[in-house]
Amino acid sequence: MMKNRIQQQWEALGTDDPYWAVLSDPGKQHGGWDKKEFFQTGANEIEDILTKASSLGVDLQFGLALDYGCGVGRLSRALSTRFQRVLGIDISDAMLTEARSANAGFDNIQFLRNNGTDLPGVVDKSVDFIYSNIVLQHSPRKTQQSLIKEFCRVLRPGGILIFQTPARQNLMTIKGALHFLLGNRVLNIGRTMKYGKARVMEMHTFAKNDVLDTLRKEEMSPLKIDRYDTAGKAFISYIYFVTKH
Repeated sequence: MMKNRIQQQWEALGTDDPYWAVLSDPGKQHGGWDKKEFFQTGANEIEDILTKASSLGVDLQFGLALDYGCGVGRLSRALSTRFQRVLGIDISDAMLTEARSANAGFDNIQFLRNNGTDLPGVVDKSVDFIYSNIVLQHSPRKTQQSLIKEFCRVLRPGGILIFQTPARQNLMTIKGALHFLLGNRVLNIGRTMKYGKARVMEMHTFAKNDVLDTLRKEEMSPLKIDRYDTAGKAFISYIYFVTKH
């Protein structure tokens, strides 16, 4: 039921306003994103992330990259200019329809739908680079854990996995305290009233120690962990740089 609810939310978001749903700038609602500007944010982000990854001593290979939670392909497009092949994976058919249309000129990108919990069809140890930002946070903790295990499964030895997720609410903020006290079910009522039924985005945390325990059990080696508050001020978030030996 949880999986169905999350999928329904992202189908609605992908149908109603897909670019704003990917980058929820308050001033860009209702089709306000200029597409050139939107995709440039992806190019800038990937350039920054690859620079950070290369500084960690990883022998990065540029064969296959996986963009998890690809939305309309903001990051997939940027990755396609650096990697031979890119898999953009998302739970929403509506998002993927727009991704295929918007990136029709990039023939080394393949967009695939998944069920939000695993990566069927992606071969073990086949991916050189996995990236996921502002995505896992919209799924419950157990789902996040399942996806991280899947990332570990498909990453090749020597490859690099980079993902962001909130560890906890920031109780020094009003929004963080409300999320901690009320939870998504109650907050969804207010979100629906404020933004409309098609614009509900749930937020979920996954404690840092639990993330690291999951990675340890999958025999992964964290290279670097940084504060990375892309989930907003209401949450304490981290970005994890991980490899497999």
